[in-house]
Amino acid sequence: MSDLFGERSPVESTVIEKLIALAEPVARAEGCSLFDLELKMGKGSSILRVYIDKNGGVGVEDCANVSRQLGFLLDTEDVIPGAYTLEVSSPGLTRALKKPSDFQKAQGKLAAVTSRAGGPGGAGGKFVGIIETAEEGKVALRLKTGELITLAMTDIKKANLEIEPGI
Repeated sequence: MSDLFGERSPVESTVIEKLIALAEPVARAEGCSLFDLELKMGKGSSILRVYIDKNGGVGVEDCANVSRQLGFLLDTEDVIPGAYTLEVSSPGLTRALKKPSDFQKAQGKLAAVTSRAGGPGGAGGKFVGIIETAEEGKVALRLKTGELITLAMTDIKKANLEIEPGI
């Protein structure tokens, strides 16, 4: 998917685009959405991790159905050169937040956000707080101290949802 926090080679980008084009309709057919996709290309074997999501949560059967259908398509289309392992799962409770839509869906939830140098305070750092808003390329985070900080999405190095204590 669109990875705001990493770089890809042109070859990887082309393969990823083809994989997304195959995986999205398969996930949709199972009542899910494609949340993310990771490809780790190796010399002898590659690993393709596909993360699916849906309202109410993803079950084992959802993952198995998507894996079976996508595996068939991957073998037919021969998109990944050489041997590969396919893993299909949910993004989990501490899912990564990469795209603007991920931050928008996470409004009101606890998140850990690591900023690049030049963010709040100039040096970058890790901030934990509730996502208040996510719009126009910015994320507003309410820290435990009550302070509200705003980060440009381009200043975010990494972000994940956090498990709230007591849940």
